[in-house]
Amino acid sequence: VNQRENTMNWSTYGEYNAYDGNDSLDYLPSLPDYTEDLSHTHFHINFLYIVSMLIYSVVFVLGVPGNAIVIWMTGFKMKQTVNTIWFLNLSIADFLCCLFLPFSIAFLAMDHHWPFGYVLCKCIPPIIVLNMFASIFLLTVISVDRCLLVVKPIWCQNKRTASMASVVCLVVWLLALFMTIPSVVFRTTHSDKYTSKVLCTTDYSSVAGYVKTAIHVFKLVLGFFLPFLIIVTCYSLLLFKVKVRFSKSTKTFKLILAVIIGFFVCWLPYHLVDIVLLVMPQETWLIIASHLSESIAYINSCINPIVYVIIGQDFKQKFKKSLMTVLRSNFTEDSLHGNSSQCKTRSSIDQKSISTNV
Repeated sequence: VNQRENTMNWSTYGEYNAYDGNDSLDYLPSLPDYTEDLSHTHFHINFLYIVSMLIYSVVFVLGVPGNAIVIWMTGFKMKQTVNTIWFLNLSIADFLCCLFLPFSIAFLAMDHHWPFGYVLCKCIPPIIVLNMFASIFLLTVISVDRCLLVVKPIWCQNKRTASMASVVCLVVWLLALFMTIPSVVFRTTHSDKYTSKVLCTTDYSSVAGYVKTAIHVFKLVLGFFLPFLIIVTCYSLLLFKVKVRFSKSTKTFKLILAVIIGFFVCWLPYHLVDIVLLVMPQETWLIIASHLSESIAYINSCINPIVYVIIGQDFKQKFKKSLMTVLRSNFTEDSLHGNSSQCKTRSSIDQKSISTNV
């Protein structure tokens, strides 16, 4: 689903066709140099598409059932706490992203033909944008939440409740939907003039040229760099405040940190390629790199359930437990004992205990 604007189609002599879930710019590279070995280049392009389809298939097979299990357990089987609400919403975002991957696989298998109609063209490609913004906004909120547990423990005793977490998640989803609007508005279908294929493209022809650049930069800043700055600041404050090493962290802290690292590792190549494409969009190797970076970004949607199982105790010990026991152990609120009263979210916010358990 998430192909940058536009995907190489050699049947049209180097002209790009688009199926861009991320509202990247329309890239129209020069016609290929016929002194080059085009058959060799064509082979690499086709090989890349095969690799992408394999990655999408693996992500779909692992991500749909994995995230569905987490949603079922955190949403229906476990007591609603702040932590379970965070991870429930993260899993919903990843589940939606994985669920529509067969459309992307079919799109590549049919050599960039979109047979699913105008309405689905408007709805399905923006799903990856929604996933990106919802995930990063949720991870930012979770980081702020962990920081507040240490910096403002008394406030947490009175205000940090499951109901407040639900309201925050609702706001996050509304913001993510708002950030996805450009991807929906500028999405359209049209017929390729050289072939009979129907293309699902992002069309900015009705607006000034700077608009698509502004949208692109806006996505980079709000979807990656600003959240990254906030998250780094929060965890820097945590480390400065409690003066502990990661090895002494609670399972919940380790789990959150692993999810955050996984997100940025998977999405960093995507954003780096996008930045370079703003400068030299006609480089064929960059278009190839963009496909690879998009495939890597999709991997993030299936790894979190795996991380939930592995983080904490030894994997072999956890493998012997029921999945319910594993998730309950990882998502439980930190029990921090001390002189302060019990937090409404079942977390005892004791300063001395925080310094060794956050």
